[in-house]
Amino acid sequence: MAVLVAKTPQKRYQVIGGAGLSEADVAQADKLDKRMEARIRKLVDRLTQQELMPSEKGKGSLRTYWKLGCALRDVTQSEDFPHLAELPLLWRNAKLYIPDALLYQDRGPYREHLWYCYRLGGYTEPLLKKMKWGEWVTVFDSNGINQEARFDVWFQEKLSSLPSQPDREWIRMFAPCVNEMLGNIDTCDLSDGELRNCYEAAWRITATWCAKKAENPSCAAGRKEVQKAISDHLGLLDQVMEGQLAPDKFAEVVLAHSDGVEAKRHNRRQGHSGHSGLR
Repeated sequence: MAVLVAKTPQKRYQVIGGAGLSEADVAQADKLDKRMEARIRKLVDRLTQQELMPSEKGKGSLRTYWKLGCALRDVTQSEDFPHLAELPLLWRNAKLYIPDALLYQDRGPYREHLWYCYRLGGYTEPLLKKMKWGEWVTVFDSNGINQEARFDVWFQEKLSSLPSQPDREWIRMFAPCVNEMLGNIDTCDLSDGELRNCYEAAWRITATWCAKKAENPSCAAGRKEVQKAISDHLGLLDQVMEGQLAPDKFAEVVLAHSDGVEAKRHNRRQGHSGHSGLR
């Protein structure tokens, strides 16, 4: 499938893999281009009417970016765009029409703003509002989540189960846990079940850690200690993926290890403090 990626000084089309263009490919690309142009024009009109149009790049609200994502999904869910693998090309087409104020600073090909907006467009508005824009970005930036659309299916279920929105502390723990577990794994090689088990383990570690920290902040291990504990027990991850070790049991092992490290560190500090008092 071809996508129109430039209109000046002349039309230019591109296909993933660099295959040749047929007349049918060009006709389909032009049809998709017209649909994109019309959908973005309609979006901008509505955002302007609702006073949601940002004044400048990077200043949009969460709801604004969600609406942009919904518009992009409208385009991809049409018969004109059958291959989601070609989304990176679609962003180039979309940027021919999206005003600069709706875009964001360039953060590299793996942190594409339109991809994040597109993903947000798959969430309902009530779920969307459970997190702030910056928190969504933190999650989507994470290795093991960044290019993995299956995460969104799982995450929608988890957000739906939460009685309230997760706080910033929760986000700042969950994302590093996923990074530590999946940062060096190509998630394309994992089955749906294997991937879900990893996410569940990170979720259980985060939930248990947050509960401990709320109960007794001084006794909870820090994020770095928890990440180190995950790293030290990556040998158990295959068992978690295969369902031989339950995610909550993996969480217990990790947090027991990190709590032990923190307890030793606390005792050393107490010991130094005691010696200082004898001088």
